[in-house]
Amino acid sequence: MGGLFRAALLAASLTLAGCATINREPFNERQQAEAAIPGMPQARFWADAPGAARLMAPAFSGADGERSLLALSGGSDNGAYGAGLLGGWTKAGTRPEFAVVTGVSTGALIAPFAFLGPDQDAALEKVFTGTSAKDIYKNRFPLVIPFSPSIASTKPLARLIGTALTDALIDRIAAEHARGRRLFVGTANLDAQRMVIWNMGAIAASKAPGRYALFRQVLLASSAIPAFFPPVMIRAEAGGRVISEMHVDGGTTAQILTLPDEAIVAGAVPAAARPMHIYMIVNNKLNGEFKLVKPRTVPIASQAISLNMRRSMASTVGLSYLYAKAHGIDFNLSFIDKAYPANDKNLFDTAFMQALFAYGRKLGETGTFWAKRPPDEDE
Repeated sequence: MGGLFRAALLAASLTLAGCATINREPFNERQQAEAAIPGMPQARFWADAPGAARLMAPAFSGADGERSLLALSGGSDNGAYGAGLLGGWTKAGTRPEFAVVTGVSTGALIAPFAFLGPDQDAALEKVFTGTSAKDIYKNRFPLVIPFSPSIASTKPLARLIGTALTDALIDRIAAEHARGRRLFVGTANLDAQRMVIWNMGAIAASKAPGRYALFRQVLLASSAIPAFFPPVMIRAEAGGRVISEMHVDGGTTAQILTLPDEAIVAGAVPAAARPMHIYMIVNNKLNGEFKLVKPRTVPIASQAISLNMRRSMASTVGLSYLYAKAHGIDFNLSFIDKAYPANDKNLFDTAFMQALFAYGRKLGETGTFWAKRPPDEDE
């Protein structure tokens, strides 16, 4: 009986594994370099391309001639902080109309609502305070995981994105793109090992029949934590042949996006007229946080990955600050304070997100939540 049970269990697991497997035809580097989205020539560009900074320049200026850029970082369920902050900023009465909004990972999910403006604050609140883990992912059957592209399925998150980002909202983003405003989302192309910047307004404004589906696909891809969440396969064409690209969490390559790193390091002057303002919302703690690590494999690996991501974020923020200072750009930074209580909780815990949202909103309402420089390690 035991042998029959094990055989049946193995057969069932292999059947399930087949359902989760991603099948695709191989392609080469040249084909990847030529690949484009059918009917959407302006949909995307490489973050490290020589003209990337120029492609990010808006054609929009506010009523006073000023231009503001909002950059939203990754941070998983910590995105509740940025969502709350935006709502509080609206109540403070000082929130500008942004010429450019960028988002990576959880910041990509916030970005379309932030781009459309204060009338979407309620939608953001619903997403970040009214959801739980079951609305984001579903764990796979353990025996299937070795044969699968991820530990969990993100079908629930895909449904959430489809419900929240309606065709009508995407059409509104197209209209704002026509005004000269720009919305960008970053993903990581695993095959090319390069960051892709998606021009979400151009996608929304295109006449291609798949524009709505692609818009939502990119948001899902930017949030796809490698190995934990499955990659998003995006169809492109190269030399008349359809290829299937593998895209994952944009935070794999950069945790936040102001300008491409190459443009910042080169000191390229932005195309926008001055005065210009940069607002960076980091959905995480930037400064070091003491935590006694258990001498075990998982805690050590977890803390090391967290340290790597935090230092990468701090480096990008520091470069952006130096760039802004060198070019006379008004620099503004907000992040979760080191003193905010740490919480050993499950991922996407509703009570945690509600508390963090309330914390961010309260800070936003005070109007004093912006730092003018990155923090020192002990601040």
